[in-house]
Amino acid sequence: MKVKAIISSLFIAGMMAACSPAITVQYDYDPKVNVRQFATYRIEADRQRNADPIVGSNLNQRRIADALDQSLKGRGYKPVQDGEADLVVRFFTDSRDRQQVQSNNTWSPYWGWGWGMPNNQVYTRNYEENRVVINVYDARTNDIIWQGWAKGQLNTKKERERDTAFRETVASIMKNFPESAGQDYGAAR
Repeated sequence: MKVKAIISSLFIAGMMAACSPAITVQYDYDPKVNVRQFATYRIEADRQRNADPIVGSNLNQRRIADALDQSLKGRGYKPVQDGEADLVVRFFTDSRDRQQVQSNNTWSPYWGWGWGMPNNQVYTRNYEENRVVINVYDARTNDIIWQGWAKGQLNTKKERERDTAFRETVASIMKNFPESAGQDYGAAR
């Protein structure tokens, strides 16, 4: 009976690891804004909101800024260093402690009389959920015109995997941004 309990515990633990939260991406935009008017951009880290010392570190901010720069250039936008940009792209990160709870709620056979007994084992897993938020503003009005965000576990990766994780996360957020400068958002979809 103990072997059965050990095997079921290992199975549940493996299932919880396999079912760990994946990175999910969402976005929102202002449908009244004609994106054709924008051609240039400037990237800024939102210094007030990057409070997390790990995910919001300068190292990770550079990773995110580099990935944003690649994505926007790939869509036909031009970076502006010292002049006025049409778009201001600000990003920030944050982290929250989360807990995943899972129950196997099974019946185990009762030896002797043929009755079953409930065997409810509850497993919990604590983890840190990270979020990357990208806000795109009209530089003239300072109104937000597009926002994309991703949440999941970014901070658990090894050093080399972390570069890839941040690059892929930003790319997955930005794939929802209009394809090229001079194209209406509705026409890009």
